[in-house]
Amino acid sequence: MEFPHELREHYPDQIIEVRGNADALTVILNADVDIEKFKNELKKKYAHLDEQQILFIKHENRQDFEKLVLS
Repeated sequence: MEFPHELREHYPDQIIEVRGNADALTVILNADVDIEKFKNELKKKYAHLDEQQILFIKHENRQDFEKLVLS
């Protein structure tokens, strides 16, 4: 399963959209999701990926991004 689709399947109530390419993904979250809690959960769940993933995470109603590197 591809990583972007896996994210959407595991977090359907939190993630609105995942887009990007092999270099980086943008994850857009619902406005009520706690970004720090979400990032910590991803770090735990995807701690041992074969390839590094760079995520830029933001709320649907904001312009600022949080960068997360999973490896």
